[in-house]
This record gives sequence, C-alpha cells and structure tokens, in this order.
Amino acid sequence: MNKRILFVDDEPMILEAIQHSLRSMRAEWEVTVANSGGEALEAMAVSPFDVVISDMRMPGMDGAQLLEQVKARFPRTVRIILSGQSDRETVLRSVGPSHQYLSKPCDVDELKQKLMRAFALRDMLDNPRLKEVLSRLKSVPSLPALYFAVTEALRSPETSLKQIGDLIEQDMGMCAKVLQLVNSAFFGLASHVSSPHQAIAMIGFENLKALVLSVEVFSGFGGRPTPDLSVLWNHSMATASFAKAIAKVQLAARSIVDDAFAAGLLHDVGRLVLASAFADEYQKVLPRAAEPGVLLAVCEEEAFGCTHSVAGAYLLGLWGLADSVVEAVAWHHQPAHAQPTSFTALIAVHAADYYENQMQSKSGFGENSLIDEALLGQLGLQQQLAPWSKACEEVISRSKRNA
Repeated sequence: MNKRILFVDDEPMILEAIQHSLRSMRAEWEVTVANSGGEALEAMAVSPFDVVISDMRMPGMDGAQLLEQVKARFPRTVRIILSGQSDRETVLRSVGPSHQYLSKPCDVDELKQKLMRAFALRDMLDNPRLKEVLSRLKSVPSLPALYFAVTEALRSPETSLKQIGDLIEQDMGMCAKVLQLVNSAFFGLASHVSSPHQAIAMIGFENLKALVLSVEVFSGFGGRPTPDLSVLWNHSMATASFAKAIAKVQLAARSIVDDAFAAGLLHDVGRLVLASAFADEYQKVLPRAAEPGVLLAVCEEEAFGCTHSVAGAYLLGLWGLADSVVEAVAWHHQPAHAQPTSFTALIAVHAADYYENQMQSKSGFGENSLIDEALLGQLGLQQQLAPWSKACEEVISRSKRNA
C-alpha cells in the first residue's frame, strides 16, 4: 500500500512545486495537497494519512493550530512543521504539536530523506495503540529531583549554561528533548548535535527558560517512580559514561564520542516510556522478567508487541534525533542486526551496557548480558575488550573518588 502524505499551504505555487518535486516517488507515495487547515482536516477525516506537513503561517488556522487538531484527532499521523520563521514565538508555538521542523524553502533531497525515515519508523512499530501513545508524547518524564533542580536553576539569574547542562545530561527525558529542539530546522545547523552541553549553548539561556517554564517541554514523573525506575536512571547515566570512555579508547571522532554518550543515556528510554504510559501493565512485566531464564524482551513482546528498544528508537526517530543515536537505541542488545562495518556509537553502547550490567547494575530484569564477540571479531575489535573493560573500571573509580 502506498504511503500517504498531506501537504498544507495557502500558496498554490508552493503546493504545485512540492507535487512536481515528488513526482519521481509517485509509485510509492500518494501526495495530496490542501490550501487551508480546515481543508486538511476534512481530507484526513475521509481517509487517514501517514504524514502531514504544514506551513506555519496561514490565514485562519495556522500550522500550530492545525497540528494540535491532528494530534488530538489523528494521533498516528507524523506531524511536521514547514516554516520560514525561526523567531522565538514560532518555536514556542510549534514545539508542542510538531514532531519535527523543516525550514522553508525545503531542499527536495532533505524532504525525501525525512519522509523515507518517517515511513521506515512507522513500519518499525506494529502496535497501533502504542503508536498513538508515542505520537502524542510531548516529553519523556524526568526524574523528579532533576526536574525540580533544572526548573529552579532556570529561575535564577546567576545560573550558568554549564550548570544547566550538567543537570540535563543526567536525565533521559530532558536530554532527548533538547536534542530534538537543537536538531530542528529552527537552528539551521549543517550537522547533527548529540552533546547536551552543546545543544543548550545553541538554544541559549532565555530560549531554554521560555521553553521549560512557559511551554513546559520537560515534565516530572506523574507520581513516585518505582525503585526499579530509580535504578534505571543510574544505569543509563553509567552506560553513557562507559560508552563515552570506550569511544575515547578507540580514538573515535568527537561526533562519535558525543553520539555514544547520548545513545548510552537514551538506550533504555523505551522502558521509561512504557513504564509511564502503561504503568499497570509494565509493573506486571517486571516481576516475570526477574524470574530465572526469562528475558525482559520476551515479556515486553508479549505485553506490548514490541521491546523497549523498538519503542525508544521509534520515539527518538519520530523526534528527529540522529540516525546513529536511533540505531544504537534500537539495536543495543542485537548490534549485528544493524550490520555495522566499523566501530560506531552502537558498538560503544552495546559494550557499555554489557559492562555496566556485569560490574555494578541491578537493573538487568532478565536482559541478555552477553556481548556479541562474533561481531566484534568480524570488525577486528575483539582484542579491544580488555582496554574497554579497564576504561569502564576507571570511570567507576573516578565516580567513587568524586562521591
């Protein structure tokens, strides 16, 4: 079945240009256009669309208002804003209803790439109910203490961006959100950013303050986290530190080091999403997964039709995070599925997760604790296991000295 795309713009010439530019994909994509928000909603009510891309500034119902309606009425649809505006007001109004942001005029190749990625993500997740929940998510819940610390710090004129970055890089939810924002077209970057500190520096203190305190792009956990979830934050932070250390052992490029840290922090974000969105169901999964010989992934598949790895990768891909980060989140337990040909952030996170579970974690829940030595052998990396292990042990030692 062809993928269905709806473009919404009040300028007929732009709609004609888009249709013409995507004509080469007509065997796979069905492109429909609408010149107003009302016309778009009428079209969606008749037949569902996989993706809706709307101009921001339109008379009557603008793009943000339209996508709020789409979010409420057609939650499975991927929502993208196409805008020539990058002012703070546009950012603040668009961040809630949009999954991604594209600059206007949009490069045709970039547009095709974004659409192909969106369709690949939709095919990745089969559970319609879960797809709706993830599509509606504006934020991933943060650890209450960190959420409170960040909001209080932003209210103080004496707080530095470094202090904010130190807090945000400890939290899955806040890290994912700042990376979503900074990698959007509003900031016009030539390459992706995976460093929370760099992301915050680019967003700026006042913009971040407005986004957090006014638009509430971060959120605290709805209720007291279970002990298992509290351990999860510690596991994720340690895995991020291990992945960064492993990437440095490999003398990897700065971009790979940053990707490794971000992916390590976010590798289990799917657990957090499932536990917060389906609290009762996930609480039933965990005791069973703790039984000897029972894998968490199997229990998740039975309960939700997917694993936390797929759920997390789907959300981060929907938000437009870097492919290298999404890939590492999706396959950190099964790296061979991604068919890597060299050392990547995925390899760093796979090894870091293994070492963290072996050395100090209590959050395994029946996770596969094996490292893929066959794949490492194929990549010529098997001899690196000892240096990687030593680097992780040094991270633990530094952490204990600084405690």
